[in-house]
Amino acid sequence: MYVFLRDNRNFRNFWLGQVASQIGDRVHTLAVIWLVYTWTRSGTALGLVLIAATLPSVLVSPWAGYLADRFDRRKIAIAADLIRCLLVLALALLASTGTLEMTGLVIMTALISLASAFFNPATLAMLPAIVPAADLARANAITQLSANASGALGFLAGSGLIALIGVPAAFLCNGVSFVVSALLLASIAYAQAGGAGHPSFLVNLREGWTVVRGIPVVARLLAPLVVINFLFSSLSVLIPVFGEGVFRSGSAGVGLLLAAFTCGMFLAALALSSWHPAASLSRLMTASLLLVGGSFLLMGLFAAMPLFLGALALTGFALNGVNICLITLFQRMVPGEVRGKFFSLLTAVSLSAQPISFGLTGWLSDLVSPAVILSACGLALLVCAAFVARIGELRDQYV
Repeated sequence: MYVFLRDNRNFRNFWLGQVASQIGDRVHTLAVIWLVYTWTRSGTALGLVLIAATLPSVLVSPWAGYLADRFDRRKIAIAADLIRCLLVLALALLASTGTLEMTGLVIMTALISLASAFFNPATLAMLPAIVPAADLARANAITQLSANASGALGFLAGSGLIALIGVPAAFLCNGVSFVVSALLLASIAYAQAGGAGHPSFLVNLREGWTVVRGIPVVARLLAPLVVINFLFSSLSVLIPVFGEGVFRSGSAGVGLLLAAFTCGMFLAALALSSWHPAASLSRLMTASLLLVGGSFLLMGLFAAMPLFLGALALTGFALNGVNICLITLFQRMVPGEVRGKFFSLLTAVSLSAQPISFGLTGWLSDLVSPAVILSACGLALLVCAAFVARIGELRDQYV
């Protein structure tokens, strides 16, 4: 990993920018979650903020992918970083003066989500132009490795910042991280291949769907990915509900639970950065879903902090392993000139049920035991594992 980063300056700067931004994002996420839950003690309110953090991005992603294929992806990513920096600094100012309220937090969170919708497909589509095709899997693994390590560090650092200094300091850290990310992206020597002409957005959208549907393995995966993301997204609401509402562990405990999940993701990325699994995607995805479903059931049946830490780490490991393999596969299969629209559409479709999951989980957590919700999601994930095992196109796909 060290040699790869040393010898590829463009990827190194790309990677460092991602690390800085991801640490800031996790600190920011924990600050928002902690602020809302301590204000309201309501899963419904928490679900509302998480909807604001995801729904705008899902809705705008197809247009963002269109722009990422038409204009310079690096400039789009830099602009998104700077806009998010201004929004986060405004949040820090409001929080420090005691004028931040629930309505303002929801609005600002939605605006940050809109900016992120342009950043994500642009950077995903940039990576294959920064590293050679033979090194793409390793670059994705290193990117995920750092994302997960910085995520765990960000959650742990965030819990400390909130306890020692307060929420405004957490928001300020995220604002600084966006500036660092923008400067590092600006230092990259990046040349984008031009497409043939610039069709309208609707034509571009139809072409994107044609690309998605024209790859059999992707077309068969769309429905399972929507369902799996719907079930998995319940954790975003349930972790703070268990951490503070059940375990009474404070911001440090919630941060530790979130860090356990990202540590599991880190271990998966670490393994894939030096080792390529010989199993087909069918076996990898089926085994991963069985592990995740089983972990959900264990957490639902035995609500104990040590068990949660181990189960969340296992969940992160299983899901991230498949995620890295799928991203690498899609980057190799999709032509560069349509990669932006492909990833934006794939993201929009696969995450389309996520806001519904946040709202429904938050509402249900105020009515029934959160353990019941976890157990139900675990059983449904086991059913998903059986469905994925029957997708024939996955058996012939290797990374």
